[in-house]
Amino acid sequence: MSQMLSLIPVLLAALAAGILLPVLLRKKLRKPVTVLIGVGAFLVVTAGGMLVYLNSHYSAQPAAILAFAPSDGVSVTETDDGYFFDGSGQDSALIFYGGAKVDCEAYAPLMRRLAQNGVDCFLLKLPFRMALMDSQAAQKVTDSHAYPHYYLGGHSMGGVAAAMFTAAHPDKVDGLVLLASYPTAKIDDSVRLLTVYGSEDKVLNREQYEQSKRYFPANAREVVIDGGNHAGFGSYGRQDGDGEAAISNDEQQRRTAEAILALCHSD
Repeated sequence: MSQMLSLIPVLLAALAAGILLPVLLRKKLRKPVTVLIGVGAFLVVTAGGMLVYLNSHYSAQPAAILAFAPSDGVSVTETDDGYFFDGSGQDSALIFYGGAKVDCEAYAPLMRRLAQNGVDCFLLKLPFRMALMDSQAAQKVTDSHAYPHYYLGGHSMGGVAAAMFTAAHPDKVDGLVLLASYPTAKIDDSVRLLTVYGSEDKVLNREQYEQSKRYFPANAREVVIDGGNHAGFGSYGRQDGDGEAAISNDEQQRRTAEAILALCHSD
């Protein structure tokens, strides 16, 4: 509901544009009212279509919801900006951007695994579940917490957003974790990069991934999870166009957590 309300300014702007455009062109138009109605209707329909598209998403499954229960030394706190998975660690934190149109809660099992092993996690809530709408969201975490070491991570589109923040603020990021994703700008060599994808992933554009390697820092590490697919990093069901996984989500997330922890504990 809050997302629907946030689109009210967009609808109002569309209507305003429909009103102002004919006024500006009045001298050249014989039927300004007709144009007003036509342009306004077009913009309203477009905004409505965007609303429907953005609210069609992948929902977190029950296994993900269970990961929010306090246990094994990990507590979870919900904030306006996301969820904080607080474990025993005090030195390192991972800030995570979820994939496009995926409930951020779907990544709770992976966040819990990391927090249990000494890396606190900030799971970001992003506008309309679209990380590129707020690629600088990590700034709120780094401004309000004082961890000695910060790592940024993201899945799919979320990884692109995390890479954008890292490219712009290499002094704030020790390492970058890209799950089935790739950077679109040069990552400074001071940042350690870990990329992870599944062998059965049919969503990740491998050609673009290979081309993006020109943006990798010198110390990049690549991990391919045999039997994993695109959706297996979270718990939100099957993703359209994805390959069939040969391992469970739990196993894919376990292997992913091992790779991330190796990166974070290498300081």
